[in-house]
Amino acid sequence: MPSLEPAIWLAVKDENAHMLVDDVYDGFVLVPLYLAMYLKEDLHIHGNMSKRLYRNVMNYLQRILCDFSPDLSRVNVSVDGFAEAAGNQSVIGTGISCGVDSLTTIYDRYVNETDPDYRVNGLFLFNCGTHGNYGAKSSGLWQARYELNKRCADELDLPVYQVDSNFHAFTHLAGPDPKAGYLAIWSCVLGLGRAVRRYYVSSAYSYVQMLKFGLMKRDSDFSEFSESYSVPLISTERTELIPDGCQYERSQKTERIASWDIARKYLNVCVNPDSEGHNCSRCHKCMTTLTALDALGKLGDFAGVFSLSTYRKHVFRHLCQRVTGSFFMWDNDPSLGDFLTQHGLKLPSYPVAWLYLLPLRTFSLIKKAARKILGETLTAKLKRHHSS
Repeated sequence: MPSLEPAIWLAVKDENAHMLVDDVYDGFVLVPLYLAMYLKEDLHIHGNMSKRLYRNVMNYLQRILCDFSPDLSRVNVSVDGFAEAAGNQSVIGTGISCGVDSLTTIYDRYVNETDPDYRVNGLFLFNCGTHGNYGAKSSGLWQARYELNKRCADELDLPVYQVDSNFHAFTHLAGPDPKAGYLAIWSCVLGLGRAVRRYYVSSAYSYVQMLKFGLMKRDSDFSEFSESYSVPLISTERTELIPDGCQYERSQKTERIASWDIARKYLNVCVNPDSEGHNCSRCHKCMTTLTALDALGKLGDFAGVFSLSTYRKHVFRHLCQRVTGSFFMWDNDPSLGDFLTQHGLKLPSYPVAWLYLLPLRTFSLIKKAARKILGETLTAKLKRHHSS
């Protein structure tokens, strides 16, 4: 399905217009590159771009992208010329979502950082696909999350910049399930190249996890497939992107911020939030975080952002799933089991966990079979109706 948008655009509030690059096209290369590689079409940039970024695209990044997805092929990329973005590049930024990854980067690179050349002085919230498909609904969620995160930013005494875009109106053109959405985030950073000097990309995977599980994300999630070594290749002469957080396991990040008053007030990790964006306290992200806090003896400190009664109702099931490896393929902290036992949280034995989950698995299989039968029956009825 073609995009209804005539062109890719990036927007900020009027008072931040000076941040937008208008002399190079660095911010408008990555998404078109992915589409060109998917469509097997050469790409021409009608303008200038960073020579550093161009050389990295031609020599390294395309190879990584081809390794990531069998649907992609190398293409030729040509430009009108090379230039560096003008501006004073004084902003050292990172994203704010108030998740574990985000808050750990802010804690390390703002609260504990003493070098002004590397200390965060600005936070960003992009609308480029992480809040849903392109349209009014995702824009509304982006705005709601901005209001939640701004309260945290204000308490930190840091500005938070809203950056709107329509990158996610194009990423779906490379298949129904966008696999390289993070290219849009990194593009937004480059599009602000008049202001951004350094930008910390909060990584979800540790170095060890990427070594162990990176290939499992092949043709699924480009960030988790190669973030630790692909992000630095997206830097330009004036704007440096740094993957941050790879040095920790997720449970270690949780431990790092567990005593921080900001985290206790604003931590938001949920993949299934309520209408106001609050943690559901039962999804796998919430449970991963809460069990780590429980093991640390810090659970009660987070009663303001989680429902502890909901957690206690579902925690045994979660621990059984962890013991049996029921969600191995999407587990964001596969070493958590060791962390929990090391800190005194007892896990059920494998036989107990397996028996506990057996009825749930049986019900799931019955439901799946019923859906298949009903779907086949409905298809047959529609075929008969069409033929008559």
